[in-house]
Amino acid sequence: MTLQEALWQDPERVSGAVCFRGTRVPVKTLFDHLTNGELAEFYTGFPNVIPAMVAAVLDSSLHLIEIEVSMKKSA
Repeated sequence: MTLQEALWQDPERVSGAVCFRGTRVPVKTLFDHLTNGELAEFYTGFPNVIPAMVAAVLDSSLHLIEIEVSMKKSA
């Protein structure tokens, strides 16, 4: 699943937050749960967010981190 398939955003809905497609669950909610070690609780609380959506977000996040670290090494 691509990031574009996993997410949606509308400036006039959910305060413009980036959300998981087909839900009103902001991506930030996933990161809040991860920060608190509550991934299982995230899936329980938001059953419409499927693992493939979470994987797309985490894969993209990892890619951005790798780019950032690579840029700092070359600077």
